[in-house]
Amino acid sequence: MINILQTEFFRLKKNILFWVLLGVCAILPLLSALLELAVLSGMSAIDTGMEYDLWEIIKTSNIGGAAISSIPNLSADLQLFGLLCTSIFLCKEFSGGTFRNMLLANRSRKELYISYMLMSVTIGACYLGAEFVATLLFDGVIFGFGTMSAANVVSACILSLALGLISVIFVQSMMCMFMFSTRKLAVALACPLAISVFIPAFIFSFVSLGAQLDMISEKDLSWIPLYNLNLLDLTAIDGALIGKILLYLIPLTALFITIGWVTFRKADLK
Repeated sequence: MINILQTEFFRLKKNILFWVLLGVCAILPLLSALLELAVLSGMSAIDTGMEYDLWEIIKTSNIGGAAISSIPNLSADLQLFGLLCTSIFLCKEFSGGTFRNMLLANRSRKELYISYMLMSVTIGACYLGAEFVATLLFDGVIFGFGTMSAANVVSACILSLALGLISVIFVQSMMCMFMFSTRKLAVALACPLAISVFIPAFIFSFVSLGAQLDMISEKDLSWIPLYNLNLLDLTAIDGALIGKILLYLIPLTALFITIGWVTFRKADLK
């Protein structure tokens, strides 16, 4: 398995797509921060008869804390880039016949499955690290963290990274499940993309409408899977909400990993 990982890491180092997407992922937080700063500056420049203190608005809005809280979201940019890279990078192994060649070289399916699962999570973690560092650097430096204490900022950053990694494992294990089940790039990319990006957006719109019409109570919102990640606010840490988020993500991740392994173990790769 170590030899397989060494080979894949060597291929990853030479992969242009990985580095391009990683650079885009790192630069987007800067563009977002500059856009938010421009909007706030424009609002303060509008003559409404009232005086606005731009830096006081920035301090009270706690933009830096909100940016850190959004990192674990399933529809975050890092998840999109991670899905694009891993699905294209790993699916070439099936289309190029690499998997069959490895099996002929007496590599077990278990070794292959674990190796490529680790590769997918590693790639996703790279994008998580890039977005986290860029967000902390740009949003944290430009906007700060409002009235949060240093201890609260550190706790928020640690939780953001931990929950972000769990979200990455969730998305990447889902991608691997579809990839090992179908061995087709279109399915391995489109299905996880729909489940992690489009379905949560649909659920968010539906739930928001239901809450406005009093069809869904505020207490029930935190129990809705995929939606409750949108409620995450690390500026005011809610342990109960985090527990409810993990209550869905961890069992589903285990389910994806199991289904992917069972289907790959029985697949005919000839």
